[in-house]
Amino acid sequence: MKINRLKSRMLLAFALGITVGGLFVGKIDRVDAAKVKTIKVAYATTNYPITYQNAKKQGDGYDVAIMKAIDKKLPQYKFKYIGTSDDDVLIGVKSGKYDVGIKNIFYTKDRAKAYLFPKNYFGVSDSGFVVRTTDKSKYNTLGKLAKNKGKLVPIAPQNGQYGVIANYNKKHSPKIKLGSADTFVVSDALKWVNEGRYDAFFAIRPMFEANVKKKNGANADLKDKLTYVTLGGIKTYPLFNKSETKLAKAYDKAIKQVIASGQAKQLSEKYYGQDNFKLLNKTFK
Repeated sequence: MKINRLKSRMLLAFALGITVGGLFVGKIDRVDAAKVKTIKVAYATTNYPITYQNAKKQGDGYDVAIMKAIDKKLPQYKFKYIGTSDDDVLIGVKSGKYDVGIKNIFYTKDRAKAYLFPKNYFGVSDSGFVVRTTDKSKYNTLGKLAKNKGKLVPIAPQNGQYGVIANYNKKHSPKIKLGSADTFVVSDALKWVNEGRYDAFFAIRPMFEANVKKKNGANADLKDKLTYVTLGGIKTYPLFNKSETKLAKAYDKAIKQVIASGQAKQLSEKYYGQDNFKLLNKTFK
């Protein structure tokens, strides 16, 4: 009888322990949920397939998809995606309107003064020349453009491609004449190459495909007249507001896991039709 009473007390105590434990765990979950910080991620809406809005008016593209993969690794944060213009991505992140900006962003020293770059990149941009098809063999490398005294469409100094040419010029001779320009319309640059005003336009593959290869592209009439040649891959990054040091550190941990798992490669193949990470082995020359 005493043994039965003892068993009953033990069972009751065990049951109460489970109940209390359950309540305690539930309380921790509620507290953690309350501490989740919403992060405003601004993306450019017209840079298909890098960042754009799909048919459902939702953020899409490689940069958005990779950020969603990163978000899943960071339970302390919830990413909210806000579609906007290219300029507003940069202006908004700098002012603190947004916490992070994405739009195929290259690292430059000037940008690093105004924004916080993480240590680790999250993508690779297929970067190369758009040249006249008839002159492909003449201007399909940096060395050939320099040797044949080809004219390069001016590049904005804050662009990562400007740095590629500047670094080439430091190590080689003859050098490529590097003109600078703040802004210009891409479709105009493509026309300038076709007309012979310039011999090469340093661009990215998605831009060429969207403007020239697509049936309704702004320069679809130049499809057979212009050709794109890959020179190499340039690392791309999300851009953080200067105050988001903690978030940037968390991102750096998460992106390592996403890349190591092979998910970044899969997303590159999905959106770009190729594994852009392999282009990091291709030297600009």
